[in-house]
Amino acid sequence: MNTGLLQIKGRKPLLKSRLEASAKRNNRSLNQEALERLERSFEIEDALVSARDQRWMDEALAGEFRPGSLERIRLICAKARECVMA
Repeated sequence: MNTGLLQIKGRKPLLKSRLEASAKRNNRSLNQEALERLERSFEIEDALVSARDQRWMDEALAGEFRPGSLERIRLICAKARECVMA
């Protein structure tokens, strides 16, 4: 259970009513519900980023390329060579 105090200014009435309804369903205070939802949003974001990164690592280890990735690498290398020669 969260004990921190959260104060949100400029919130929309619909957001407040949705938070109140959710807090009531979950037997939490409005503050506890807001903090819980914020924490959950970061957990979801972390999971999505982690899954994306894992997919990229799996593709790299399997030798699979996303469309255009090899062409992009070649273009970057060519530009790097040009900079070195200049």
